[in-house]
Amino acid sequence: MTVPLKILNEIRAERARQDEKWGEQNHLDGTGPAFQWLADGARERCQMAASFGLVSFKDILEEEVFEAFAESDPTKLRAELIQVAAVTVAWVEKLDREARP
Repeated sequence: MTVPLKILNEIRAERARQDEKWGEQNHLDGTGPAFQWLADGARERCQMAASFGLVSFKDILEEEVFEAFAESDPTKLRAELIQVAAVTVAWVEKLDREARP
């Protein structure tokens, strides 16, 4: 599957706006094992919703975000953030499909 160039261009434009407004950002990650309880809870909620056929993009994205929050290893954190981005793009793609006439 190929992500529509339109979406990637919108993401690129938003990043450019952020850099223009704030400059290069080098904040602390602020993640780690202290947030594992959030990841566990989000995973449970997502699995419960899926078991009832009610899983939503919100459930999936929440699980991915909280998994990223719980990660302290930079390589694993990067992989989790890529998953967050991928779910977010999938959600945007779904919204775009629904908006088509």
